[in-house]
Amino acid sequence: MSKSQPSADSAIAQSLQAVAQSPAEAQAALVKVETLGANMPLIRDMTQVMPVPDFVFGGGMLLLIVLLHATGMRMLTDSFERRLLKLGRLHSTWRPDVLMGLVVLLMLLLHLVEIWVWSAALVYSGLVPDWRAAGFFAANTYTTVGYGNFLLPDGWHMLAPIIAMSGLFTFGWTGSVLVEIVRRCQEVKSAAFKSRLAKSRQDDAGR
Repeated sequence: MSKSQPSADSAIAQSLQAVAQSPAEAQAALVKVETLGANMPLIRDMTQVMPVPDFVFGGGMLLLIVLLHATGMRMLTDSFERRLLKLGRLHSTWRPDVLMGLVVLLMLLLHLVEIWVWSAALVYSGLVPDWRAAGFFAANTYTTVGYGNFLLPDGWHMLAPIIAMSGLFTFGWTGSVLVEIVRRCQEVKSAAFKSRLAKSRQDDAGR
């Protein structure tokens, strides 16, 4: 037992080091991790459904995308709050709509950056031969539209659902933030309308 444990730890360490270099090179090394559970039916069946290379590479990329989205959304919402406070003092009824449109545009750009990150990962790992194919595959899978007839190389097919999961997480996050932004903009517009109405009544009373 004492001799088998170091070999298992060594195989896992070598596999993780290979992943850091290139997913294409990592697949052969990560097979060693899968073979450690060959005599355990549950682990064997799990690795058949979700191979270790797909899980390690896809899981790491998903975490990176979520962290990137969190950073982008934090910067976007902070900037939105500062600008909305200024608009509240101006009692404008149309500027909040312009601000909301700008926020939607920045959200779109953030998602496009995340698609580009997935595309870069696919190209630099050697899983997709060129940027055009990688961008098409990443965009269609990230948005859960579907990726047509294009398939990843054998042994990496489960990476596509992970890309789709990252899109579901980030789009859900974006949708919840957008709902709050629309609500805040409507509050500012309503306050502006009430302010104008109160001012109009004061003017009428002074005549």
